[in-house]
Amino acid sequence: EWRECPEEWQAPFRPAGEGAYFSHPLLTDLMPWQQSGVKAGRTWVVAPEVKTLHNRWYHLLQAKGNERRRLFKDSPTGRKAHEAATQLPPSEDRLKAISDLETGHPAPELVRLAYRSFDRQFVFGDARLLDRPGPALWRAHSDRQVYLASSFTQPLGNGPALTSSASIPDLHYFSGRGAKDVLPLYRTADTSQANILPGLLELLGAVYQRPVAPEDFLAYVYGVLAQPAFTARFGKELETRQLRLPITRDAALFARMRAAGANLLWLHTYGERFVPEGRPRGQVPPGAARCSVAVPGEAGGYPETFAYHDETATLHVGAGQFTPVAPDLYAFEVSGLKVLQSWLKYRMKKGAGRKSSPLDDIRPTRWTSRFTTELLWLLEATLAAYPEQAQLLEEVIAGDCIHADELPPAPDQMRKPPRAAKRGLFG
Repeated sequence: EWRECPEEWQAPFRPAGEGAYFSHPLLTDLMPWQQSGVKAGRTWVVAPEVKTLHNRWYHLLQAKGNERRRLFKDSPTGRKAHEAATQLPPSEDRLKAISDLETGHPAPELVRLAYRSFDRQFVFGDARLLDRPGPALWRAHSDRQVYLASSFTQPLGNGPALTSSASIPDLHYFSGRGAKDVLPLYRTADTSQANILPGLLELLGAVYQRPVAPEDFLAYVYGVLAQPAFTARFGKELETRQLRLPITRDAALFARMRAAGANLLWLHTYGERFVPEGRPRGQVPPGAARCSVAVPGEAGGYPETFAYHDETATLHVGAGQFTPVAPDLYAFEVSGLKVLQSWLKYRMKKGAGRKSSPLDDIRPTRWTSRFTTELLWLLEATLAAYPEQAQLLEEVIAGDCIHADELPPAPDQMRKPPRAAKRGLFG
C-alpha cells in the first residue's frame, strides 16, 4: 500500500512510524553529534598486535621510490605516499611525506583501535597513513571518553542495538559496515561538553529528584539498548532505521537499568570504563572458559583454521582447545557480525578480508591464548547479564515514559563536530 511520507525537507524519505514505540525520543536527538569512525583506506596499517605493525613499517621504509609507493598503497580518493600531512590532535606537527622518509625513520605511535564490536586491534596514529582519520574524534578523545556505535542507515539485525568502546572506533566498527554511526559521550577531551541534548539531564534530575550525570544517562541508554531483547521486541519498528529510547519516569527503575548498563560498559570496554569499586582497571573478570590444550607457541604452530564442536562445547584454534564454550557464545552476533568468529578470522595465519598491499602478508607469528580467554570471558558475562536486562526492559516499557514531544529540539550546532582551535589543521 502507498503511505504518506513526511513533508519536511530534512525528514527521512520513508513513511513515519506508527505506534507507541514512535512516541519515544530518537537516540540521535538525545545524543546529537553523530560521527563516522576512522577510515584507514589501507588494511596494512591495522593489526591485532604491535610487533606486526613494526615489521610492516620496517619493510615499507626499506623500499625505495615506486616500490615504496606500491607498498604504501596510494588511495584514489585519500592519502598518497608523496603527500605531507598535519599530525592528528593533540599535536599540530607537520609531517614529511612517506615517500621522503629516511630508511631508519622511527615508527609512528601505535594506538588502540576499536576495529569491530569487541575486537580491539592497533593502528598507526599517523595522519599520513589514514585516508579519513576523523580528527574530531581524536580531538575529543580522553581516558573518560566512551563511544557508542549502532547502525543508523540500515535496519538492525539480531543482537544488541548498541555496542561500545573506550578506543576510537573504525568506520565499520559496529557490524562490519558503517556510516555516521558513532556517538561519543563527550564533545571535548576535557569532558566539559557532553554530547547530550541541552536541558535533558536537568529534566531527568527534576523527574528523579536527584542529579543525573552524563555517565548515568549513558549507562541507562546502554542498559536499555545494548541487548538482543530490544531488537527482538522492536524488530518491525527498527526497519524504519529509527533507534528510539524509552526513558522511564520511575527513579528506582532508572537506577536499576543504569546499574545494568554500567556493568555491561565495564565489560565491553575491557575494564577501562565504569570500573566497579575495588576492581583493577583494564581487566575482564575471569569466566569458566579455559585453554585446555595450548596453542603451540612456536611460529610453525600458528593457527591457520578454527572450528567449534557443540557436542563437547569445545573451540579448536589450530592445535589448541578452549572449553567450555557454550553454543550461544560461539554464535553471538551483532546485526550479522558473528563476534567470536570474526575475531578469530582476523587472527588466523592468512588473516581475513581484502588486502591492500603486500605488507598485509606480514602477519603475527605467535599466538597468545590469554587474549582468546579474555574475549570468551567477556561474552560469557554479557550473556549472563541479558536475562536481567530483558526483565528491566519489560518494566520500562510497561511503565510511564517520557515522550519525545516533551523535549526541546537539538540545536543545529550540537549535531556538528566541535570546532578545532585553528582552521586547516588536517591538510
